[in-house]
Amino acid sequence: MAVNARVARPTIADFERSTRFPMRNNLLSMISAFEAAGIGFIAETDSDGAGVRFRHVELEYSKSLKVRGDDLVVAAKYRGVRIDIVVPAELLDDIDRTPVGTIETRRHSAQEHLHQLLVAAERHLQRTGAGGAEIVLTVGDFPDGTF
Repeated sequence: MAVNARVARPTIADFERSTRFPMRNNLLSMISAFEAAGIGFIAETDSDGAGVRFRHVELEYSKSLKVRGDDLVVAAKYRGVRIDIVVPAELLDDIDRTPVGTIETRRHSAQEHLHQLLVAAERHLQRTGAGGAEIVLTVGDFPDGTF
């Protein structure tokens, strides 16, 4: 979990023991890692409690990132249809809270936050479908509090 979520092991251990609640960015990172692995979270309702379930992951992806101008591209398939997930440079700079990154720092950032990018891409595709050959991620594709 620590490796996939890019969160320190003591943070996860403390959370499991209920000795310390993780910071919001760490919690979002852990949730994204679970969602990227096919775990769905069920919200609590008046009649039912909160829970989790396995879900079919519809997004297959390549871990290799391609450079297109200042942006990065992840090759993927959604429901068997090939698409390119374009990650704008500005988005990666916002995730890392840096003013202007280099291609190398953005590539490193994308690898560090790949699970969050994939969850955002899958949410985008669930909303809009895979009608085109590419999608461009925006801040609106991410859960509140990511940035």
